[in-house]
Amino acid sequence: MRILKYILLLLLLFSVAFVVFVATQQSDYKIVRTKEINASKDIVFNFVSDSTSLEDWNPWDKTNTIFSDKKTIASDTIFQTISISGEKNESFMRFQKTKKGALVTWELKGKLDFNLKMLSVIQGGVDKVIGNKLDEGLNNIDSYLVKELTTYKITISGLVTKHATNYIQQIDTCSLTDFHRVSKNMLQNMMAFVDKNEIKIVGLPFITYESISDNEKEIIFAMCVPVEEEILTTSGSEISGGHFDEFLAAKVVLKGDYSHRKEAWEKARKYVKQKRLTEDNINGKFVEVYKVSLPKERKPSNWVTEIYVPVKKKVVVSKPKTETTEERTTTSTENKTKPTE
Repeated sequence: MRILKYILLLLLLFSVAFVVFVATQQSDYKIVRTKEINASKDIVFNFVSDSTSLEDWNPWDKTNTIFSDKKTIASDTIFQTISISGEKNESFMRFQKTKKGALVTWELKGKLDFNLKMLSVIQGGVDKVIGNKLDEGLNNIDSYLVKELTTYKITISGLVTKHATNYIQQIDTCSLTDFHRVSKNMLQNMMAFVDKNEIKIVGLPFITYESISDNEKEIIFAMCVPVEEEILTTSGSEISGGHFDEFLAAKVVLKGDYSHRKEAWEKARKYVKQKRLTEDNINGKFVEVYKVSLPKERKPSNWVTEIYVPVKKKVVVSKPKTETTEERTTTSTENKTKPTE
């Protein structure tokens, strides 16, 4: 019994000593990790700087980690505050162009709380504890951009009838580079407007374009939500009502990330030319329908976008009816003079 008490006392002393040892470990740290990603610097930078994509690469548990909403973004660096278990840490992510794509350098510095100090002691140092998380985050970015964004399929569906539609819209102009970010924010704004005004929607969100041109540096487009009845809004409102009548269109389906939209549109317009059809932006609309998209599906490889190029209906000119040989023979026989008896 006495021996057992000694053992328990030794364990208690050991525990106290261990706690004191952990508590006296250095709190300040600075960890750096790098990774080369096989995607362009602009693509990687835009992806990481988009706050809505955080869910796709954040290596920490969302319940005890908070990324600051406001970032200071330079041309090649993102500065951000990350709170981990209540401790604030400074995050610096730098992006450099390489021959293969982009080199991302992630630096994190701050203070360790007791739990992180204990993990550092158990796992062999803070570099492994924090460093492994940075490696995980960079690998998540790489996996998302390289695997998810490069997996896609474009299918030509042929000629279809796009039915008449009432909708509400928000019109904007932006560069081709900023289109994905701007359109995503506009969609969120539209859905918030629908919820606030209790508007009944009758289909999937879509975009209409004034024109589609490879040479344009800016595009004019409208983010639209289909509604049951045509809606009138007050003058000066950023949301307005719209309508298009039924029209004939060439349809192409893109399964994959929106970065392949240009190729999908090119194939749709090539199909129109092959069929010797004429585009019709007067009676129809250039339309993209987001059949499967955010927020329900986060993996870009599973996104489905329907593309419609309006075309003019072919006018079939009927040829005047001509008499057949049989008809002409019969007529000729009937007109012969009867021989005299």
